[in-house]
Amino acid sequence: MTPMQTLLDIIQNFAAEDVSSSDESTNLRRDLGLDSLQIASIAGEVEDAFGVEISDAEAADVVTVGDFLRLAVPDAE
Repeated sequence: MTPMQTLLDIIQNFAAEDVSSSDESTNLRRDLGLDSLQIASIAGEVEDAFGVEISDAEAADVVTVGDFLRLAVPDAE
């Protein structure tokens, strides 16, 4: 499974919308209807799944799926 697919699986657990067609530019709040608490919960799941640490400040700055992907796989850029 690719990092993107793993991330989308995590996000799907919190989103009412289908995230299967989401890409890096998908806005978590506007496009998927997620709130701050859901995004913070996703950050925790991303930490567990990818073995990374995401600070509260980094989680607060997340706007898109791509933002989470860059935090999950920082060396991919």
